[in-house]
Amino acid sequence: MAKNTKIVIPDTTRVIEGFRDTGYTFEASIADIVDNSIGPGNAENISIRIGLDTENNPVVDVADDGVGMDLDGLENAMRYGADRQEDQNSLSKFGLGLKTASTQFCKRLVVISRPLDDTQSYAAAWDLDTVVATGNWVLEHDTADGTEKAVLDDALDELSSLAGTDPGSGTLILWDKIDRLLRTRNGKEAKNRSIAMKRSETVLREHLRMVFQRFLDPEDSRARTVNIYLNGEKLNAWDPFAEATGGDMVKEKKFTFEIAEGDPHTAVLRAFILPRKDEVGDLQAWHEAAVSLGRQGIYLYREGRLIDGPGWLGTGAAETHINNLRVELSFDAQLDPVFGVGIKKSGVHIDETLIEQLTDILAPLRREANKRSRAGNAKAATIGLSGTRPTEVTLGRLKSTLTIPTITAGTDGAVMMVNKTGNVPVIGPDGQPSGIINVTVEDEFTTMNVVRRESLKDGVLWDMSLSTNNILQVELNTGHDWYQKAYLPVASNSTMAQAIEFLFYAMAQAELDATNADSQEMFEEIRVDISRNLRKLVKDLPSPNTPDDA
Repeated sequence: MAKNTKIVIPDTTRVIEGFRDTGYTFEASIADIVDNSIGPGNAENISIRIGLDTENNPVVDVADDGVGMDLDGLENAMRYGADRQEDQNSLSKFGLGLKTASTQFCKRLVVISRPLDDTQSYAAAWDLDTVVATGNWVLEHDTADGTEKAVLDDALDELSSLAGTDPGSGTLILWDKIDRLLRTRNGKEAKNRSIAMKRSETVLREHLRMVFQRFLDPEDSRARTVNIYLNGEKLNAWDPFAEATGGDMVKEKKFTFEIAEGDPHTAVLRAFILPRKDEVGDLQAWHEAAVSLGRQGIYLYREGRLIDGPGWLGTGAAETHINNLRVELSFDAQLDPVFGVGIKKSGVHIDETLIEQLTDILAPLRREANKRSRAGNAKAATIGLSGTRPTEVTLGRLKSTLTIPTITAGTDGAVMMVNKTGNVPVIGPDGQPSGIINVTVEDEFTTMNVVRRESLKDGVLWDMSLSTNNILQVELNTGHDWYQKAYLPVASNSTMAQAIEFLFYAMAQAELDATNADSQEMFEEIRVDISRNLRKLVKDLPSPNTPDDA
């Protein structure tokens, strides 16, 4: 007997608000917008602008010189669940990315476009306040007015000056009513918007360099070349596998899947072990490779674009002695069912049979990476790289008497810092750092309390890290002007040098003892402000090699 049926219309307000909580990060949302420029937009040049306006409000826009859209094209692009792309291998997938990625952070999304061979420009906008107020999917959709046309012209002119081309068509994405961008990890509004925006820019730059590596590298034939500019700076590709600077490909394997009868598709795995620091002559290239716990693992590429990773995707846990192991796994869009690609093109759910195969293939590679890493540790130990400096000897003797946080490591691989605030996650059970503190890269520093770096994030004079031996360290920025002009001149005076190092160690430990997710941003801002002020204060001090006429 047939059941009665009824068409139930979803509540528009609840649905539109629900689409704002899909879990996008800012960098992932911009990458999804870039997908549209590269894929259906067929752009060769893309310019991303982020910053603060004169009233300290965030500004985000993305311009490209792609084929553009007429009114019908705009309507389809702005529809939730846009028509499938004719090209099955397009970077676009569900027709949701542009909208959900944008409205995660803003309440008004504006798209202005000029198609090829058309002198007219067109505009469309979703205003969530209007949708909520009316209860209807009301899309602004018309020929661009004078202001909108001028904004598009300005964006394309700027893109032209950056790329040295004269685009006859293109598209501009504008975020308006941005209300969720400058937030801390716990969801609160950032106190210092300038610092928060600068941090967002830094994270976005590194994300785009990694995600679109193949498109940004003109020497990589696996993807067509696209130029991406962030705030006027042309982005260079970041190659996780350091193929040009010593990355050793230790395995290549192809997997064939038959999606439909007679329709086979191939995924390709390539595994690399990067050289140790003591094995390279170009230290700058080694630092660029960013060998670390957070960068080891599988990098998953769909249609030449990184969609997930680095991580081990259930094939094993992250370990400090395989930091140099990185695995590239590439597939085309027809294999989406095998890799379980979702709306955000991340958080994949790979077929269990493939996971088992990957685990078997990677097991000997993990052993080889471990072997090479430990060989480097043994070499470092023979030349006494750690523990012999007066500061280290004293800290080793007196540390147990100091008021400092402690580290606990669980059997599941999770690492917690126990301080005055309670238990603070440092590394999760999946081996991924929480971001609350840096993780030491170089094996020779694993037993040290005071570590010197050529540079530190945001140009700060000091920062903190956790060594692979679970030692809470203070890091000193040797490139900072204070270090160069105030510390180096007294470095030969053992007593004075130790006193300075003790000061930074004590400050770092005091901060760590009070740090949690709520206070982290405040401490970071304090370090940034102090470091900037010190840089200004020592500006007129003589350099270490400059005679002091006074």
